[in-house]
Amino acid sequence: MRKIYIDFESRSRKDIWSVGSYVYASDPSTEILCLAYAVDDGPVRIITHDDIFTYPLSDPFEELRELANAKDTIFCAHNALFEQLIFRFKLQDRFNLPRIAINRWRCTAAKALAVGLPKSLAEAGMALGTSHTKDLRGRSVMLKLCKPDSKGNFIDDSALFKELEAYCAQDVETERDIDLILPELSPAEQLVWFEDQLINQRGVQVDTDTLTKIEKLITVEEKRLKAQIYKLTNGKLEGVSRRAAVLEYLGKKGCKLPDFTKATVEEAIQTGKLSPEVLEILRVRQQLGLTSTAKYAALRDALCTDGRLRDTFVYHAASTGRWGGKLVQLQNLPKGSFPSDIGVEMLKHYDHEMLLAMYPNIMELLSSCVRGMFISAPGHDLIIADYSAIEARVLMWFCGEERAVKMFEDGADIYVDMAKRIGDGAPRQLGKQAVLACGYGMGPDKFQATCQTYNIKVDPILAANAVKTYRATYPKVPQMWYAQERAAIGALTSGGAVVCGRVVWEKRGDFLWCKLPSGRSLAYHKPEIRTSEEHAPRLSYMTTDSMTKKYTRKDTYGGKIIENIIQAAARDLLASALLSAERKGYKPVMHVHDEIVVEVPEGVGSVEEFEHIVCTAPAWAGKCPISAEAERTKRYRK
Repeated sequence: MRKIYIDFESRSRKDIWSVGSYVYASDPSTEILCLAYAVDDGPVRIITHDDIFTYPLSDPFEELRELANAKDTIFCAHNALFEQLIFRFKLQDRFNLPRIAINRWRCTAAKALAVGLPKSLAEAGMALGTSHTKDLRGRSVMLKLCKPDSKGNFIDDSALFKELEAYCAQDVETERDIDLILPELSPAEQLVWFEDQLINQRGVQVDTDTLTKIEKLITVEEKRLKAQIYKLTNGKLEGVSRRAAVLEYLGKKGCKLPDFTKATVEEAIQTGKLSPEVLEILRVRQQLGLTSTAKYAALRDALCTDGRLRDTFVYHAASTGRWGGKLVQLQNLPKGSFPSDIGVEMLKHYDHEMLLAMYPNIMELLSSCVRGMFISAPGHDLIIADYSAIEARVLMWFCGEERAVKMFEDGADIYVDMAKRIGDGAPRQLGKQAVLACGYGMGPDKFQATCQTYNIKVDPILAANAVKTYRATYPKVPQMWYAQERAAIGALTSGGAVVCGRVVWEKRGDFLWCKLPSGRSLAYHKPEIRTSEEHAPRLSYMTTDSMTKKYTRKDTYGGKIIENIIQAAARDLLASALLSAERKGYKPVMHVHDEIVVEVPEGVGSVEEFEHIVCTAPAWAGKCPISAEAERTKRYRK
């Protein structure tokens, strides 16, 4: 197969970071400025800005059209969904090029993410030390040309276009370098990436009528709350958005806050020592500070003309393989204070005044309704399947804790069992947190803090007892932490493969690989063993810090290694279920953490069959006790 490396530069009145690739590529204002491509190891060819705008007097696309029509070619790009969509919406009709099927695309960003490297072309190239690197000067030129200026006009400058063309060619060189250095996705994982691209292009239907009403409600309620603050403070504050002014005002009223974070505001309210005026200001701040209501604006921006939301899932966003989100961030939807479908029905039938009379905190009501914005297409249903305690189940199976596996298989309440073992009248919720939270080496202090987030009151003694009881009840779990850490370090020092339980560790090239039960591998880039006076030798490696987003060196340890393995295995179960559902005619439109949401025609398929699909373990998962509950509905809910 010939591989065509390709990159587009474009401009548009749409902001791609707000609307996503699908809306951007399909918008009439979007146009290609230039493109570069190379066939295998051949020279980079440029189709320039001038070439494009002289068509059809001349045809610069003749070779590219021939390559696209050939059956022995695949196309490769960095963040290839963008190139797929630009090809589809901007080349097919205007320049008479064929549509290229998803299975003829490959993505160097996907390959980089699959081995734990940064997603961006520049950072991935830097991490690998590629001979070609991203042209940062060219990037600044691209940013000038890709969107209109403050007066709404596009820049047309021949000198800048020449720089842009060189920048585009350099990107092709860099993505080719990355592609040649990194291994291909395995055949099974390549299918997962194809499915990811399909789901991102399929999208999910949005309740646009209710969305419009909610947007109006937000405007009216924000105006009401700001007027309330203005009246309450005798005009000294016009709202609560000016952080410094509000903090200064509160300080003069005897309420000195270090910041305006959610936790700080909530703690201040709970003291019970605030004046009615200050209390009201903070409550309004809570309502206007709900970031979840901002999702409605994000949803409107990213909505396609057919009422569907697309391009929201990020393949392999975590090093374990788990998906991430963008635009509306479906992986981070608020739970809300009551079911979203009930909230939506209230919004559909009552105006602002009636809602305010029934539910004074309208912003919280709106926050509860975000999930309910996603519905089935006309003539279709959604079927939602939610895995039950999937990580805890995979962990017990992986570590060989047969008693726990049997309890899961038999439907016994493992949380009640754990609570009884903890003793002192421990409630089921405490037992549940112990089972779900203590599997990765969590200590008593963190366990206590975790319980507090679920409103479970635990003192230090009880927290220590819960952690100790968990480890004593399931001793093979902590044993596996230490065994995997020894195996990883052993593979790094010996240079040979080390088998540990259901995984195999091996050092090859610049990576330490952990081959998972599914056959996929976790990758640890540039591994080293670091020692200090504080702890025994520890494995360290290069990774993207989840907080700073910087590519940096981090230490890891047995509990964290097991967390990586178990989350990766649970992800592989979900990925396998997505593929199985697709094959059986259940079309996935969303997957949120441990949930899969599919769309089917009315009267087609069944909840029972779908449950069977998602609970059928692939051969590599053996007797892993998978369980899920499904429901059929018209509206997404939790």
